[in-house]
Amino acid sequence: AQLDEYARSVDWTQHVKKSGTDGGMRVLDALAASGLRSIRYWKEIPGISQVVINDLEDAAVQQAKENVAFNGLEAVLIDNDDDDAKHGIRVQCGDATHVMYTARRPPGLQNHTYPQSQQRDQFDVIDLDPYGSAAPFIDSAVQAVVNGGMLAVTCTDMAALGGSHPETCYGRYGSIPIPRARYLQELALRILLYSLSTAAAKYGRTIRPILSVGMNFYVRVFVEVWDDKAGVIGLSLNHGSVYQSTRCPSFHIVPHGQNAANNRNVYQPARAPPAPSCEETGGTFKVAGPIWLAPLHDYDVVDAAAARLEQPSGGTVHPLHRKTAIHGLLTVVGEELSDTPLYYTLPDLCHTLRCSCPPMNIAKAALINAGYRVSAYHKEPNAIKTDAPNSVIWDVMRAWCKDNPPKKGGKKNKKKQKKREAQKAGNSEGESGPDSAANEPPSISDMILSVEPKIVVDFTIPEELNNKKKAQRFPMNPEKNWGPKPAASGKRKATTADKELQQPPSKTAKASGVE
Repeated sequence: AQLDEYARSVDWTQHVKKSGTDGGMRVLDALAASGLRSIRYWKEIPGISQVVINDLEDAAVQQAKENVAFNGLEAVLIDNDDDDAKHGIRVQCGDATHVMYTARRPPGLQNHTYPQSQQRDQFDVIDLDPYGSAAPFIDSAVQAVVNGGMLAVTCTDMAALGGSHPETCYGRYGSIPIPRARYLQELALRILLYSLSTAAAKYGRTIRPILSVGMNFYVRVFVEVWDDKAGVIGLSLNHGSVYQSTRCPSFHIVPHGQNAANNRNVYQPARAPPAPSCEETGGTFKVAGPIWLAPLHDYDVVDAAAARLEQPSGGTVHPLHRKTAIHGLLTVVGEELSDTPLYYTLPDLCHTLRCSCPPMNIAKAALINAGYRVSAYHKEPNAIKTDAPNSVIWDVMRAWCKDNPPKKGGKKNKKKQKKREAQKAGNSEGESGPDSAANEPPSISDMILSVEPKIVVDFTIPEELNNKKKAQRFPMNPEKNWGPKPAASGKRKATTADKELQQPPSKTAKASGVE
């Protein structure tokens, strides 16, 4: 809470210009590849003092140097032998973890201990954008950023974070996802934030998410890192586990810790879910996590960024090709509920009940009229993010099914019906046994719909759902075959001239003695 209050009191535009070791911020692009983003940092953000373009591959470093020259920035290029240079762009070949582990000294120290004398100053911003998982770089990154500095972290290993390979995710991030969970996009973000927060906590530091988004085929988070031992003590309140029903979309979220009832300075282990099994179906629970439970975004920053994009000039130094899509993303993010982890999806609820899908506004209206809050989620158009309990969600769906009864047709249902008729015919002479239709368990949809709604459901659309901010929400992919490209090989592509030089001489040339 103190960090949030401090963050709101700072003029961050002026802070950018004054912070850092030489009147501005120092930025490390630890896995820079061709350095294009690093160059944009230098050219488009006021108050940058130094940008370090680092990559392990010689070919990438050479390409980055060419890109710096192409953008007319040779004059600010720092010689790598000049360790004391504070202003400009440094392009270097190095191991990212080594670079960060050797940059853990707080800037501005007057008296250095011997270990600190062997270190370099911490960076104000560290950008981690690997092809795959950022997990190997997290421990060094949380130490190499200044107090109040920012980490920008990308992970593209969605097969692991999204639950297709839960064992891999657990090995990398210390958290296990649920395969085929409908809320996998948000779960991936919260797993990454959990991993960042636990890594920072080892060194008496906490994280404060500024923006956490799922975009295209990856997740990206922007977090501040603070020296905050008091925050580390209360970290168990921000971590928790997900208990997902094995038979329906119902889930519970339980934090790992809680305050004592009569003393908020005392921390206790949290209690288990309110029921030992799913209240709707009696199904057991699958357990996912640990995950980050605190807010994903700083909504003041998000709203300010969206407002800047609404300015006639676009609010940026250079025109943004994806301005409309970014504005739409920030608009949806700004509308998300901050204190409600995870979400349901409307098609998943309807699939469970085998009913038609109501319009999204109708479903949201029923929850709002019942006294609960509801929002979308920026990566999933069909998401229902709400503070309503599972029982209310199902009461809304029960009321919808009363007005729009589920159809009994379908190939699967017809086969089941024939099987029941055959079983009845076999037992018509008084036979009874385990295969009797009377002993057949009810379906999940029958179990849920057999219960009467406990609340009055009103589908009248309230005014707030009609007064949405104008924005392009959930845009289509920008081009055909949009998706991740192959990993870099570390070798530069041969040009036409290179290929001609590599070709062996023709038979005609050999016959004439031409070499």
